[in-house]
Amino acid sequence: MREEAFDVVIVGAGIAGSTLAYFLAREGYKVAVIERVERSNIGWKPCGDAIGKHYFDELGIEPPHGEELEQIVHGIDIYSPSGEHRIRVKGEGYMVNTPAFVKRILGSAIGRGAVLYDNTYALEPVLDKGYVVGVIAKRGESRILFKSKLLVDASGNAAVIRRRLPKNIPLAEEADPTEFNIAYREIRLVEKEIDEPEYIRIYINQEIAPGGYWWYFPKGKYKVNVGLGVQAGVGNPSPKELFYKYLARMDLVKGEILHSAGAPVPTRRPLSTLVWNGVASIGDAAYTVNPVHGGGKGSSMIAAYCLAKAFSDAYDKGDFSAKALWNTNKCYIERYGAKQASLDILRIFLQKMDNQDYEFIIAKKLIDSNELYELSTEASLTSKIVSRILKAVIVGLSKPSLLLRLKRVVDYMNKVKEHYMNYPEQPEDLEKWLAKLNSIYKEFIESIR
Repeated sequence: MREEAFDVVIVGAGIAGSTLAYFLAREGYKVAVIERVERSNIGWKPCGDAIGKHYFDELGIEPPHGEELEQIVHGIDIYSPSGEHRIRVKGEGYMVNTPAFVKRILGSAIGRGAVLYDNTYALEPVLDKGYVVGVIAKRGESRILFKSKLLVDASGNAAVIRRRLPKNIPLAEEADPTEFNIAYREIRLVEKEIDEPEYIRIYINQEIAPGGYWWYFPKGKYKVNVGLGVQAGVGNPSPKELFYKYLARMDLVKGEILHSAGAPVPTRRPLSTLVWNGVASIGDAAYTVNPVHGGGKGSSMIAAYCLAKAFSDAYDKGDFSAKALWNTNKCYIERYGAKQASLDILRIFLQKMDNQDYEFIIAKKLIDSNELYELSTEASLTSKIVSRILKAVIVGLSKPSLLLRLKRVVDYMNKVKEHYMNYPEQPEDLEKWLAKLNSIYKEFIESIR
């Protein structure tokens, strides 16, 4: 078996893996990227293709431009089930040509010395004395042992490394099927000119997209990314079936299909740890995705940044243990993970609501556009919202049960966020911290039944 040695071996050349390769290669580390598809097909993943501008500002990455950029976004319109009420949330972002965007990031890494092995399948991690020290991969008829100081699973939902780790390693944690949405989307050239293409649209309707939502994300005046997601594990119809039952009939969707695909999307808190001895996970493989809207590009880039930073510190010490890499977790939680976990509480609640509840909240404007923006960026439901909810109950507004449950959601979102901000300083304390987290979740779920 042929052997190759690298500082870091990354499995998966999506946004998470390519961004990590870029951060590491620009610092001079020897990096290999293993990708199962050929180079020309890298970046093709069914998703909404939207990403916020603030991620590029925060991480110092050049924003989408040229063929990568298909539409500047100025905000999101969130529609009630009837379509009669909406909340407009201002916020700058981009609709991107995802394959072109990923190839640019990956190309920057390769230009700085990273090596891409396309058409290569990661088979199994190699362990030695409790450490992951490499991966065996297949390329054509040959097998290659890639030796590494750090092996990174960025293989998306396949999680081909993480799922082959011994179960006593915390990184092997598995999600419940109900913590995923199954999504289906099409890229279409539509017949009717799109009104206000600079605003992407989210439609909440539990009949059309049970446990999720359907979206209409313009990529110009006549091109759109349109699709829907449904909660997995509860017997919902397939999203493609629902797409053609409801969305394909709409005038604003009619047109030529350019591309179609479906995929599972994690909608939960991140892994309890992104690192262990000689191994790490980022992106969908580590559930670093917003639980409410399923967007994962920006958070994957943040996870890549945090891991690259921690690896650099570990490299200087020659120590690649979980303890040496632990700052990956602290960095990610501070920048995104605590917000993500807090939104996971909101996701659990939202999936139990019906169309009448959604219509009531949006029509009565229990939350305004500024508060929704704060919720999306900081996962904070402010005291103003709590006061408004309690006032609505006191003055006898209808649906008092819903309002009181909303108050409970606010309390538990804050409780989970606070728990994450007290993340353990060392791996030895993870089990105790995780037990407390699970007890908070259990308590919350029982409280909203």
